[in-house]
Formats: sequence, C-alpha cells, structure tokens
Amino acid sequence: MKITVADNSGVCFGVRRAFSLLEEAVTNAKRNGIKVVMLGPLIHNPRVIKQYEENGVSVTDIDSVPENSCIVIRSHGITKEERAKLDKFSGLTLVDTTCPYVQRIHQLVEKRSAEGFAVLIMGDREHSEVKGITSMISGDFFVIHPNEFDSKNDELSDFIKNHDKIFAVAQTTSRPANYEYLLKKARKITAEFQGHRFLAAETICTATLKRQDSAGELAKKVSSMVVIGGKISSNTAKLFQVVSEKNKNSFWVESPEDFSASDTEKLKNSESVGITAGASTPDEQIAEIKSFLESLNG
Repeated sequence: MKITVADNSGVCFGVRRAFSLLEEAVTNAKRNGIKVVMLGPLIHNPRVIKQYEENGVSVTDIDSVPENSCIVIRSHGITKEERAKLDKFSGLTLVDTTCPYVQRIHQLVEKRSAEGFAVLIMGDREHSEVKGITSMISGDFFVIHPNEFDSKNDELSDFIKNHDKIFAVAQTTSRPANYEYLLKKARKITAEFQGHRFLAAETICTATLKRQDSAGELAKKVSSMVVIGGKISSNTAKLFQVVSEKNKNSFWVESPEDFSASDTEKLKNSESVGITAGASTPDEQIAEIKSFLESLNG
C-alpha cells in the first residue's frame, strides 16, 4: 500500500495561532495563579479540547464565566452581545484567538451595513462563526446554506428584490463553487432592477481553498482516501464532501478507532491511500492515522 499525505493538510495559520495564544495564556495564568477557561471550544476537534480539559483548561459558555479568570475567546469568534457581557465582568484577562479571516468579515459587514447595505451570508446559521458575523450587522440580513439553494430560492429572491443595496460574504470554510453559484444567481436578480447595487467580498480562507484543491487532486489518483478531523468541524465536512465526490472509497475519522472492520478490510485491499486533514487537526493526529495505515501492510 502506498500512502500519500495531501499538501496543505492539517492545522491552518489561524488554528496554529490560536494554539500559540492559548499555550501562552496557560503559562501566564500558572505564573499568576489564575484559572484559564475557553469561551466555547477553541476549535472543533473534540480530542484536542479533551486534552486541554485534562490539563485544567475548561470550556464554558457566556452565562458561566468565572470572575478573576483568563478567558480565551475561540478561533471562530464570538457575538457582539457576548463581547458586551464580558466587558461587564471584573478582573477578567481576555485572550482573543479569533481567526484574522473571521475578524475581517466582522469588520466588512459592520461597515457595509452601517452604509445601508443589506447583507447576504452564505453559511451555516447555527455555526458559531456565522452567529458572530450576523451579530455585527446593524440592518437586515439573510443567511443561506448551499443545501437550501433550491428550498429557499423564493426567499432569497424576495430578499434581494426588497433591498436596493446588497453586500455578500461567505463563511470562511465555504466551498468556492457554491459561493460562485450564489453570487451569479444574486447578480442576475439584481440586474432586473435599475439602480440596485450588488457588492461581494472574497471571504473564503485561502488555506481552505488550497486544502480542498490538494485533497481533490489526490483523491482522483488513489484507491482510497482518509479525511481526518472533528465530526462537528465545518471545514472538515466540506473537505470530505470534496474528496468523496472524487473517490467513492473515502472515510472520515477522528482516530483509528473510528474505522469499522469493513473499512479496515477495504483499506487493506487498497493499492494506494491518500490522507488529508481539516484545519483543526494537529500533526500528531495525522501521524497517528498514517501509522495505523502502515500497520495494515504487515
């Protein structure tokens, strides 16, 4: 079995930065004798979060923030309302690990909505990143997921028709093809109304683009593909979608224990296996899966 790890796999710049800031916070907190708490999971990787919890870094929500502690804001960002609540606490040390790409979207939608633009967002409305984005909008907005392009087509059309200025953004982990499709549809509707304006920002993370492209190319060349990452990770879900469309023998796991007996048998019979990993997957988890696959050769 030939095993190949796709280029651009694993931890992205934003997550690596979040890890670094959290580690620094833990070091400083120990020195000062205060507790470190994550406001929501730092990243969407349950195994990583569990490791931090075992080392005394707990996860909390905005209603259970302990006073006189160090609060680490997750990489997906928080809402404007959550930030306001944090400002009311006394003795808090804030460490903000929000990804710069997400922070940029916050700034863009805040600025454009203040200028009178209604905001069109492609993404998962229940995802913490999207909740943070919508909280920064002062006017009207509409969130649509690619799975809803057909079912919410009329609602999307009405939203665009009812506003003479529209500004569009996408969740950072979105698939470019989906965003391009939405923008084309929105521009077509806007063109029907004289004087209406439609602007769009490129907000999909460049690391996401590279990761999806590399994984997609590798998936076409190997017998099987393994995608590593948390099952609640948005970017890993889209990565698996890209891979599985190009290779029917694709598996999504968090650890070697996730492979079923039939999965293992299929992998044993594969001449070549490709590996890719989501943005929240550290190098050691990739190495762990690679080692497991190598053991099947014996």
